[in-house]
Amino acid sequence: MHKYSAALLSIAIVVLTAFIASPTLTPTSIIQLAILAVGSVVTYLLPLVPGAWAGALKTGAAVAVAVLAAVLPFVVTGGITVAEATVVILAALNALAVEVGVQLRRTAPVPVG
Repeated sequence: MHKYSAALLSIAIVVLTAFIASPTLTPTSIIQLAILAVGSVVTYLLPLVPGAWAGALKTGAAVAVAVLAAVLPFVVTGGITVAEATVVILAALNALAVEVGVQLRRTAPVPVG
């Protein structure tokens, strides 16, 4: 379970984001959600790296997705709606959840046997 905690937390945040933003979805927020979904898959696929910051790739990708989600509305429409801002906030929380998942994995007890 610890092995998949970063990806599971990321997927949970994306699902939560979709439910929260769904009443006021715009075409741009739908694209944001798609970007977050792709980011969750990337989080699952990327490995932990050796060294002090094991989540450099996983968390770095989640941060990049959050930045992309924040910039997208301004590029597409020149502004941001409440739904789009909600997606951005939850994308930032997603990046935090990914790092928490990485830390859970790093501190998980090693099975004996």
